[in-house]
Amino acid sequence: MRRNKVVNQNDVLKDYDRILGPLESRVKSIVVDILSGVQPHLAAELHGVALEVMQAVMEFEITSIAGPKGKHLESRQYNRWGHNPGSVVIDGTKVHCPVPRVVEDESRHTHPLRTYGVFRQGGDLVRRAYRDLIRGISTRRFREGVEDFVKGHGISASTISRHMVRATAQKVEELFSRSLAVLDLAVLMIDGVDVGGHTVVIALGIDTQGVKHILGLRQGATENATVAKGLLEDLLERGLVVGRPMLVVIDGAKALRRAVKDVFGESTPVQRCTVHKKRNVLEYLSKNDRPWVSRRMSQAYNEHSEQEARTMLLALANQLQPINPDATKSLLEGLEETVTVQRLGLPKELRLSLRSTNIIESANNGVRDRTRNVKRWRDGFQVERWTAAGLLETANSFRRIRGCDHMPVLVTALSNHRKQETAVA
Repeated sequence: MRRNKVVNQNDVLKDYDRILGPLESRVKSIVVDILSGVQPHLAAELHGVALEVMQAVMEFEITSIAGPKGKHLESRQYNRWGHNPGSVVIDGTKVHCPVPRVVEDESRHTHPLRTYGVFRQGGDLVRRAYRDLIRGISTRRFREGVEDFVKGHGISASTISRHMVRATAQKVEELFSRSLAVLDLAVLMIDGVDVGGHTVVIALGIDTQGVKHILGLRQGATENATVAKGLLEDLLERGLVVGRPMLVVIDGAKALRRAVKDVFGESTPVQRCTVHKKRNVLEYLSKNDRPWVSRRMSQAYNEHSEQEARTMLLALANQLQPINPDATKSLLEGLEETVTVQRLGLPKELRLSLRSTNIIESANNGVRDRTRNVKRWRDGFQVERWTAAGLLETANSFRRIRGCDHMPVLVTALSNHRKQETAVA
């Protein structure tokens, strides 16, 4: 016949100080350290507190079964019996810990702790697995990663892969379907990133407050005009507002420039990336000539005046002509669009942010970091899924751009540019 447990609420509460006293002291110590300016390793501390909380809860359950520790009870049917090695799950990670043991007097059978069973469950396994996988762990090598996470829970790589397909497909759908009508954009950046042998063209917007937004992507064999044009047309269909003029920043690829012209019109102000332009010019030069040419180009791009910047670049082109005509041709190609931020009269900090595609390159680096360990790309849709998921994950850490306080200057300059173009037309 099953024997009754000793469950006396008052006795359990009397054991409160013994069980929770050390835990309260530890939490208070962390709070005091934070308030006094000490920088504790908060993540590790909270991890440890979570473990202590679990152990305290298990101790409360033991008390409810066997009674308070050290108190004689004639009706006691269960007794404490040391500890067994065990493990619990904290934030999706298996953590080893001693588990208090209680046995029945007559049968000497161990009574299973309900709370221990709960703490061993990983209700957020899929979320945790997705987060770790998208940070760069290949699904086919998942068993080796995340500090034996898979080993602790016995999850196979194929199971994780199926979850990943569903999770990343959801991310793609989220990216491709959300309306852009609510965004008040002042800048549109377009760039390509290589993922799994495919080129993915990515669009990033910056609103009038300087906040960055991932807008969409389009996958193709190369960064060609058709792919870029398809991406821009898709943005328009999803509600991208073009009533207010925008500054478009590109890496200098002719295909992207042609797509911008076809979709937004010839009068759309375009800023070509000065970093790409410098890199393209220097590739034509010898190692001896690269340093001084690089300095001269940097000086020109740092000029506040558009006229001064153009004059310096044209003078440099004349100097390069006898050295390498191809370098001169590269420098002159699209020269006017490398000084657009000067022509708009933007303050220095904002010019530095918008004269190159470095902002979107940071997002691209996030994609590269999160996909570099994938060993086998089965199809283009997998590339699309991983790129979208990587971009949205990277977007979680986005900050406003440098010089964001000067965004009203850009908005006014773009409006004046539109009025001038309309008057000329």
